[in-house]
Amino acid sequence: MSRINDALKRAQREQQKNQPPPGTKRPRLLPVESRPGNAIGWILPGVIGFLIVAACLFIGMALITRTVTKAASRPNLVAAQPANRTPASAPVPVPAPVSATLPPVPSPLAQTPPPPPTPLPGPKLQGIVYAATGAWAIVDGKTVLVGDRLGDFRVKAISPRSVTLEKADGSQRQLNLDK
Repeated sequence: MSRINDALKRAQREQQKNQPPPGTKRPRLLPVESRPGNAIGWILPGVIGFLIVAACLFIGMALITRTVTKAASRPNLVAAQPANRTPASAPVPVPAPVSATLPPVPSPLAQTPPPPPTPLPGPKLQGIVYAATGAWAIVDGKTVLVGDRLGDFRVKAISPRSVTLEKADGSQRQLNLDK
């Protein structure tokens, strides 16, 4: 800004040398004063840029989640392959003729009931962080501390290699780290 002021001062001196005849008015050139930097001018473009980046991030996350959900909902189809392939030149076995007498077919009502469903496996211990300041464990992908609830269980104790769970009826279950 000082170069501009210097140029204006020189122009003013030149103008004073070449004074117009008296009675004519000419505007005086005033020096330009610099203003301090305006920080607010950068806030609006910064906020707009941040919002654009955040919108792109959320749209990308939504697209990825949608793709993963579609892939998970599709059944995995595996082409069935015969266990033993016979060469084309090998003779094809001919099935034995079916006899005229068929064994009796049991009625659907007389069938035995299906076996009861197998119980789901209990909680699985995935990791333990044991320090002097405290301990926590990762069970079924969730971080738990002593006293936290985990389904029907409450975490009773956490040791360096195991976690003790207790049900409301007082029964206990100990989860150990697999080696």
